[in-house]
Parts: sequence; C-alpha cells; structure tokens
Amino acid sequence: MPTAQVNDLTINYDLADYTDPWRPSEVFLLYHGYSRNMSFWQNWVALLARDYRVMRFDARGCGETTKPSEGAAFSMEQLAGDAIGLMDQLGIERAHWVGESSGGLVGLQVALTHPERLSSLTLCNTPFQIPGKILSTYSAGEADQATAIEKYGVGGWCRKTLAYRLDLNHATPEIGDWYVNEMDKTPKHVAIALYRLFSGGSYWDQLPEVRVPTLILTGDQSVISQKNEMEQMHAQMPQAKLALLEGYGHGINLLAPERCVAEIRAFLAERR
Repeated sequence: MPTAQVNDLTINYDLADYTDPWRPSEVFLLYHGYSRNMSFWQNWVALLARDYRVMRFDARGCGETTKPSEGAAFSMEQLAGDAIGLMDQLGIERAHWVGESSGGLVGLQVALTHPERLSSLTLCNTPFQIPGKILSTYSAGEADQATAIEKYGVGGWCRKTLAYRLDLNHATPEIGDWYVNEMDKTPKHVAIALYRLFSGGSYWDQLPEVRVPTLILTGDQSVISQKNEMEQMHAQMPQAKLALLEGYGHGINLLAPERCVAEIRAFLAERR
C-alpha cells in the first residue's frame, strides 16, 4: 500500500478508483473504528469503487501507520487533522465520510470544524457517547478497560467482549476469529490511549450544530449504538436521516455491507 507523510505520521492508505476516467468522480473516505484498521473496509471497496474514488487508511497508531510512543495522548482534533491532512496530500477537496463506530465520532469532529470538506457524513454504528453500561462491560471484570487490556492484551480483551461489537447471531466463527486477530495487531498502549479518548466525552450538545447531510445507520439491536439513543440523536440533527437495519446488532459494516451501501446510495440520491 502507498504511504503519505502527514503531520508527524507516515500514514498507510489505499485509494481505489475504477470510475470512468473521462467523468468527474466524488470521493468516499472510510474511517475505521476503535483499534481496528482499514482492512475492515475491504468488502466496501468493490461496492463503491465503480462509481466513486474510495479512500481508506490506517488511523494514527493502527495498522501500518506510525505508532506514537507510549504515554502519548490522542485528541479528536489530532485525529481529524490527520484525515484532513491526508485529503490535502491527495488533492481531495471534499469527501463523503463514512465512519464506523468511533470513526463516526471523528467524522462528527470534522463536520463541526471543517464542514466545507464533507459532502456527507454517515455514522455507522456510532453513538454520540459511549454508554456507561458498555464501559462497565468492556472492563471484563477488571477495574476498567485499560486494566483489562493490560492484563489480556488487545486480542484477548477483544475476544472476551466480542459479542458487544459484533453481532454473533449473524457472524460466522471465521469472521469473529479474523476480527480478534486484526484488533490484536494494535499495540496495547495505543488501544488504551484511544479508550481514554473515546470514553471521555460526548457530542450531544453539539449535534444541532452539524449542518453536513448526515445518515445515522445502525442495527436496531445494537447495545452500543442503541435504537432509542439513535432516535434521540436523529431528533437533535437537522440534516440527518435515520436508517435501522432490523434484526442486527453491532458490526453491520462487516455483516451487511451490501445493505449499508444501498442505504447510503439511497440517502445520497435523495439529496441530488
């Protein structure tokens, strides 16, 4: 995969383009979730790249992108700045942002601080804040999630809590094993720093300020992006549409990519 120098990082990215070269094409930017990497978007590329350029990348500390040193703090402004910097490097003025879980939180940050860079925003499995019940569950019997990750490693912790981030009623054992193995590639100190970042705030008060056309996309059985909270989120956002995938929990980007992309295409078509 190619790399780009952005801020203090060497970012590993992919830009797929199978569009007609004589026609202008818009860009999708796919931002992965907590302690994951761009391979979680693999099955989306074929679904989008005939009609759009599709950019995905490993976020700060994840995948093959530079790993900050232990003790380094992360911020939402920093993660948003990395994405904007990569867009600048690649000459991309605007993009349709699709963020999965915490990747949607980064998308909200961009929508609030750089709205001119987004053509649309899709929040896939994204809560406006991490529910307290989930923070307790993610502690896996330890004092907190950070302690659990230190004890079990990222992969071991992921295995213990997998059912909350991946609907095992729809996932095969092979998907679950792959998921755990991919998350285990993230260093413990990065996972802990990201946990501290994403668990520490809420976008609730800022939701009415989002003016980018937004699709809220989630499974109606998700325990992280819960249906009632997504309905509240929808009511707070003047440019938003809510789409629920019935019978699905968390992880719809992996479990139902065709349905997710169909919802996004329909959402964009309504706004043309």
